[in-house]
Amino acid sequence: MSNFKYDAAVIGLGYVGLPLAIQATNSNLKVYGYDINESRVSEYNSGKSSIEDITDQELQKSLKDGLTLSSDPKSLSESETIVISVPTPLTDYQPDLSYVRNAAETIAEHIVKDQIIILESTTYPGTTIEVLVPIIEDKSGLKAGVDFYAGYSPERIDPGNENWNFKNTPKVISGVNEKSLIMIQAFYEKIIDSVVPVSGTKEAEMVKLLENTYRHVNIALINELAILCNMLDIDIWEVVDAAKTKPFGFESFRPGPGVGGHCIPVDPNYLSFKTRQIGKPVRFVELAQEINNSMPSYVVSRLLEKMNLLEKPFKNSNMLILGVAYKKDIGDVRESPALGIIENLSERGVNVKFYDPYVAEISINGEYVEKEESLENVDKYDLILVHTAHTDFEEFDFNKTDVPIFDATGSSHYKNSERI
Repeated sequence: MSNFKYDAAVIGLGYVGLPLAIQATNSNLKVYGYDINESRVSEYNSGKSSIEDITDQELQKSLKDGLTLSSDPKSLSESETIVISVPTPLTDYQPDLSYVRNAAETIAEHIVKDQIIILESTTYPGTTIEVLVPIIEDKSGLKAGVDFYAGYSPERIDPGNENWNFKNTPKVISGVNEKSLIMIQAFYEKIIDSVVPVSGTKEAEMVKLLENTYRHVNIALINELAILCNMLDIDIWEVVDAAKTKPFGFESFRPGPGVGGHCIPVDPNYLSFKTRQIGKPVRFVELAQEINNSMPSYVVSRLLEKMNLLEKPFKNSNMLILGVAYKKDIGDVRESPALGIIENLSERGVNVKFYDPYVAEISINGEYVEKEESLENVDKYDLILVHTAHTDFEEFDFNKTDVPIFDATGSSHYKNSERI
């Protein structure tokens, strides 16, 4: 029988932390959610969720079932397990672990013996034992693996995925020693269907980087092949569709306007950072970054080429961007290639509007981009760019418009379009 008031505390209530807190509450655990953002906590406590995968109703149910949310860290000492899910952004392509360090210092001020500390934030291999644990040990006087337990478990949140969610996605776990691993496994088995123990925290940290570097590199490969096929007058989409009929040895990736979101454009940089420290740059990763980062500019060049073929001026033309989220059927614009495309077009004097049923507004360099209110107005544009193929767009008959369409998604819905 635990002597702690709470079964778990979650530090950081964003895209990862809030779903974790709610899943733990749904699994009949008593959960304490802590976030330094007071306005965010106040909004959550009013029953309003700003996280797309968590509805207001789900949040309200969890609050009713006992989920406690606060900007006061005092109850961290009353929580058996503390999970850290704070941001780990890049600053000038360098990992910024300030949020992790701050969380570690906060934990060190409140930690008591026998607590379990788990880092979930994406980071480079070695962070748990080289950054997190030393801060807690130095400031608390307690020893990891003896006085408290510690480990790492990479988050695998995929916004908008209706098939794989927090509960049924296998969870990779690790500990700084065997006892820590046993304690961490016991915690996650209460809330996750399947756990996958690995031998150490570095291995677990590397798992997340491998998963997203794999996607990053293969997306870059298909993007470069798409550029090559366009130059050779080859239909890359037909090539991909034919190639994926091979039942073994081939996984299909599709070209697009770049990569976006909170993982794929960011995570491989953590690997590059770590390998540069040992004098071994990861050339695949850095080349993939270069290719994928260039795709928004490539899309703009194709739009310019299209306008030239139409014998219309590029400057002062009117363009509509369909979808600005980084993936279909969500409203997340973090690292979305659409932002770079719109900025590039605007700098060239193009009048740009966007239409996205999932995104209320976007701003670039402090300037709000005008939003088109209805697809019924598409005829007033010179060119339409399909950036994100939301399912909602399939309800509109684009065949009834004479406006040229450039499709960066390869969707079969835009039959008369030119594809990337």
